[in-house]
Amino acid sequence: MTRKNVVIAVTDLKVMKKALPNVVEWLKRLSGEVQATLLYVLASSEEEAEEVEGWGARLSELADEIARQEIEVEVKLRVGSLPEEVVREAEETEAFAIVVAADDRVEPSRMLSPRIIEEMMSHASCPLVVFKPKLLKFTDTVAPTRVKRRSSAIEQNY
Repeated sequence: MTRKNVVIAVTDLKVMKKALPNVVEWLKRLSGEVQATLLYVLASSEEEAEEVEGWGARLSELADEIARQEIEVEVKLRVGSLPEEVVREAEETEAFAIVVAADDRVEPSRMLSPRIIEEMMSHASCPLVVFKPKLLKFTDTVAPTRVKRRSSAIEQNY
């Protein structure tokens, strides 16, 4: 059975909690055995021990939710630059994909900026999958009616 490692970079807990059902659904649709790594990157090693412990506990709650869906998961904390550490984790685990949840409606200080997403995309050797809460699920498709009619007409001509 093929094992797929997936790095789930958590930047904002509320955003990830909202996106988690879609992330889990996506993980369950992958073929083979999935190993998820929930990763939070601390800006500096000088961050207070309380904050580190707090993030560890919050990530453990998310990990429990994922594990209840029979997906193997582990929690990691790293120190450094978010894009660099996420890409490093993906390389070290030979990740199939990097998953992030982004919502431009949150405070700018907590937002996963397009610049950071672009930096991860340009340096990662695997795909970057971005989930946006409160939008359509990844399995939903949006197509205007006229496009559907055109595709039907094209199919009828063959």
